Amino acid sequence: MNLTDGILLCAVILFFVYGFYDQFVMNRWKGKTQLKVRLQNRGRLDAIIFIALIGLLVYQSGITPITLYLLIILAILCGYTAFLRNPVLLLKENGFFYANFYLPYQRIAAINLSEDGVLVIDLHNHKRLLIYVADVDDLPKILQFFIDSGRVQRSASV
Repeated sequence: MNLTDGILLCAVILFFVYGFYDQFVMNRWKGKTQLKVRLQNRGRLDAIIFIALIGLLVYQSGITPITLYLLIILAILCGYTAFLRNPVLLLKENGFFYANFYLPYQRIAAINLSEDGVLVIDLHNHKRLLIYVADVDDLPKILQFFIDSGRVQRSASV
């Protein structure tokens, strides 16, 4: 196994670890999930380009069979992530998971809703999260969750 095969094998293993974390660990970690909302999958074009580049690499070069199999597995995993898996917003008791990271509610400075249906969460460190939900009807559920749980005070901007 050469260096390229080792790097590809590490990428495939890390992909499986990420998939396990995304599907099983986040749901159970940091308490019970209070509300789960599907988000828009915004990386499809990038995945198509990546899969096309892998296809071009396989077509253009004479590679070993193990490298070929690892590249095909990587392309399949990329396709799964882009087309079959949906990202989610998991609202927990003391925080929420967004983009696979946990953020406690104490870090939220303000929550706003844009005109085009994007939930905007401003954090205390002057960072802004733009949350694109898959179904616009889920936005009132999210806002109601924050208001009912007492994590956010209702104001003119909510």
